[in-house]
Parts: sequence; structure tokens; C-alpha cells
Amino acid sequence: MLFSNKPGRHERHLHRKHNNPLFNNPPIDQQDIHLAQQEDQQEINLFMDKFRKLVQRSVELDANVDADILLTLKEDLDKIYEQSAGLAGDQSDIKGMIKRLIDTIMKGIWSGIGNDTLAKSKLEMEEEAREAHFELLEHPLIADLLCTDSVIAENELAPTLLTASSHEIDLILPLFTTEQQKFLFNKLTDCLNNIDTSQAIYADTLAKIEKIRLMRQ
Repeated sequence: MLFSNKPGRHERHLHRKHNNPLFNNPPIDQQDIHLAQQEDQQEINLFMDKFRKLVQRSVELDANVDADILLTLKEDLDKIYEQSAGLAGDQSDIKGMIKRLIDTIMKGIWSGIGNDTLAKSKLEMEEEAREAHFELLEHPLIADLLCTDSVIAENELAPTLLTASSHEIDLILPLFTTEQQKFLFNKLTDCLNNIDTSQAIYADTLAKIEKIRLMRQ
């Protein structure tokens, strides 16, 4: 199978399922990969169109722009950064540009709050949360899970989690609510039914399930 070096989210998820008994899927062929690559390229094209429009909105801002307009633009940039994290190819330059635009807008918001202590506290917490969120998005699997129209179906959440590294599991599990964790954990052991106990992946899967069980306690 000829997978890309830096795939997008459609091809990336296809790669997770390729020859992976946890998913119990039909075999994947080169045509499936080609179609996923096409979807990822289409996503890049749509993204770039949206990105150019946001840049234009930023450039056209008036010096005395209303704070609500700044906040709306900043929220749109936050969303498009999240989208950029899941795109195919090297998007580091684009992500850097988005961060710089957000920083510029935040300076305008900061200058507009004056000595409002409560507003300052809220902005500080928001900036810390954004930084932590952007760090999480550096993990492709997390970017795929957090995407609003995720390619990972609900019935694929359990096997997807079991393909994650131990460190990724530490980061991913807290993203789910207690009820979601309970539902997900009940599905994890079902994945074992698709694996022969003699396979090396069986022991690895058992270890991950135990790790998740302990994290939930």
C-alpha cells in the first residue's frame, strides 16, 4: 500500500484501519487510499479559500474596530487553526500565520479592556486554554477526534483509542465526559473478539485496556 508521508485525516484514518484486526473491516486497497487522498486534497482547497477570506477580514479591520468584531474574528481563527491541524502535508507555515493573526487581534482586545481586572483574568485563562488546546492538536489523532465532522465513526472510537500510544491515551481520555468514558470502556473489550490470543497485538491491547481502566478509577 502506498500511503502518503504526511497524510490528511481521511487517509490517516484509513491507515489506522489497514491490516488492523481491532477494526474488523474489509481489506483496504490502493483505490481506497487514492479516494481518501482526493478527499484530503479537496479539504485543503476549501480550507485555503476560507483562510484567504479570514486574512482579508483581518487586513481590512478599522483602527477603531468594535471589540465584538475582534472577538468573532478571533473565534473564527481559532476554529480554522483546529482545522489546519488535520490537513495533509506540512501546514506549519499556515499555522504560524494563523497564530500571528490571533496574537495581533488579542493585542487589540487587551488594549480595549483597560484596567478591568475581571476582563484581564478571563483573557489570561482563555489564552492559557488556547495554548493547551493548540498543543493537543499537534497530535494528529487528537486533531482527528476533535474535528467537528470527524472521520472517526462512533463505532470506531474504541478501536481507534486502542491504536493510540500510551502517552496519547493519557491526553485523549480526559477529553471525554464520565458517561462517554463509561460507554467507551464497555466497547473496548469487544475489540478483543476480533483478535487471536496468539497475536502480539492481543497482549498490547489488554495492557491498554487495563491502563484505561486504572485511569477511570
